[in-house]
Amino acid sequence: MIHLIEDLAVLLLVSLPINLLFHKIKLPSVMGYLIAGVLIGPYGLQLIDNVDVVKHLAEIGVILLLFVIGLEFSLTRFIKNLASVLGVGGFQLILTAGTIGWIFHLYGFAQNQSIAFGLIIALSSTAIVLKMITDRAEIDTLHGKLCIGTLLFQDLCVVPIMLLMPLLAQTGAISSADLVIAMLESLAAVVSIFFLSKLIVPRILTWIARIGNKEHLTLSVIFIILITGWVSHKMGLTLAMGALIAGMIISDSEYNHQIIIDILPLRDYFSSIFFISVGMLLQVEIFYDSVLACLQLTVAAVLIKMFMAFCSCLLVRAPLRISLIVGMRLAQIGEFSLILATIGLDKELFSNDQYQLLLVVSILSMLIAPLLIQFSSKFSIWIFSRGKAEEGVEKKVEEETLSEHVIIAGYGLGGRTLAKVLQEAEIPFIILELNGEKIKRALTEGMTIYYGDCTQEETLLRAGVKQARMIVYAISDQVSSERAIRLTRKLNSDVKIMVRTRLASQVEELKTAGADVVIPEEFETSIEIFCRVLKEYRIPNNVIEQQVELIRMEGYSMFRGLSLNTESLKKFSTYLTATLTESYLVIEDSWINEKTLGEIDISGVTVIAVIRKNKPHPNPGADFLVLPGDMLILFGSHMQLSKAIQYLREDPKCQL
Repeated sequence: MIHLIEDLAVLLLVSLPINLLFHKIKLPSVMGYLIAGVLIGPYGLQLIDNVDVVKHLAEIGVILLLFVIGLEFSLTRFIKNLASVLGVGGFQLILTAGTIGWIFHLYGFAQNQSIAFGLIIALSSTAIVLKMITDRAEIDTLHGKLCIGTLLFQDLCVVPIMLLMPLLAQTGAISSADLVIAMLESLAAVVSIFFLSKLIVPRILTWIARIGNKEHLTLSVIFIILITGWVSHKMGLTLAMGALIAGMIISDSEYNHQIIIDILPLRDYFSSIFFISVGMLLQVEIFYDSVLACLQLTVAAVLIKMFMAFCSCLLVRAPLRISLIVGMRLAQIGEFSLILATIGLDKELFSNDQYQLLLVVSILSMLIAPLLIQFSSKFSIWIFSRGKAEEGVEKKVEEETLSEHVIIAGYGLGGRTLAKVLQEAEIPFIILELNGEKIKRALTEGMTIYYGDCTQEETLLRAGVKQARMIVYAISDQVSSERAIRLTRKLNSDVKIMVRTRLASQVEELKTAGADVVIPEEFETSIEIFCRVLKEYRIPNNVIEQQVELIRMEGYSMFRGLSLNTESLKKFSTYLTATLTESYLVIEDSWINEKTLGEIDISGVTVIAVIRKNKPHPNPGADFLVLPGDMLILFGSHMQLSKAIQYLREDPKCQL
């Protein structure tokens, strides 16, 4: 026991600073855990010699990891992204696995091993790609949705692949038909466990929830994971498969979010041990002995995955530049590949040397993945800006037919709202969009929209950028926005450029690129919150508007890490106590109906006027009778008015 504690202490001592460093440089923690494992393992600095105990803890990490993935699996999201999931995801997995498997078979590997290697290498890293897309605020971009759709399909395919791995280890003695039958039997077992658990688990959770004890709910979830895993094991499946099924079942319950919150700390801790244990198993001398071969295999795997993902996007008619971005972002080998490789090693599907080689290639591909993701947009723009622009705008916007118009790049929520307003105001505009579904939608709505990449010079010229009065970039990709702004400014120095961005930290870069107005969503959201809070405390609208304008004049400096000039706000507190007016409409069922102002007795507040049927009655006396539909104009301090409004809304008799 003492040795286990010592090993865990060493593990945390080394992995924690490495993880903090990777967080600081904005790289995925998975990479940090893998490197930490290499350093402390028996093939590195030998800080931990016995990896068997750590491997057992790692297995718990895999179980919890798959459970949380099951929890986060959304059938609604799956159906919503069905086209991209089945399209790009299906093509990518089939093409990549098929090509890599065929190459391995050509080099003399057995058919079952070739299939296994193809499927393992075909999977990309959900942890790395999703984190970087989220950090870059690119979830809503076309390439972001295509990446997420592909990753979602891969995560879904993990289930049959996990079932297939033990079966591939037996293919020496059975035919392909027998393999298919065995696969179907395993799937039948999965379906049986799923529906059986579906009948029992929700009832257990409902019964536990009625008790109202949070600890009981957490313990019951752990019990469900264990019992589902045990049943799966007894039916010839893995414990991890049972955990995945348990998560998918609970995902549809109303307790989903609370369970995720409770389980996440355990998941993160044990899954980190898994990735560290994978790094510990890496035999560094194999890499040293064959550095060139490892690098060649890594480059080959990355290029094949990149090309196949690129081709998959083209098959669903995605733009060339977007396809290249997706290909570069899905070029790494994923964390599930490591899990599947471990299963293959345990089942003796391939040798330890083959496993080590696969491990090295996977880790190297993960290490270069952040660089590929970070520079994918810039590289795609550089590549396609050198050649002919993509065919986009179908016809040139003639100078005599359209001028002084607005160009809207992007038909998301912001672009769509702007287009409708311009349409109502009869202001001429055209829209540029790369998403085919959005183009179809806009055409049905009667919008003037064209397929075109706004980062290409020819596209902007065809859209009439030289005759345009304003161009609005409502796209989520900052790199594309910067490129498009610089290009627009080069083509027309007088055009007004407005751009939307997700983060306030990007404002300065976009303004440097040539934008006249930059609207960060992060900033505008904070402004909206700021306004609503002050309105709740009945600060006059003109005062609120002055403060909003003041912050905007400061150039968003407070949101870029600088402090707002305190001198500009030093008198703001006086508005909180200054006298002001407030209006109150008397409704039909109000308790003050048919009562005089003297009977109502609003202490501390003066009724300076009553508006009845659009006719003002100034300075009403105590005998003035209040009727439904009257508008009371109240005068007093902020706190007095707040109390008065509350008093008028609630019948004092009901409070007795």
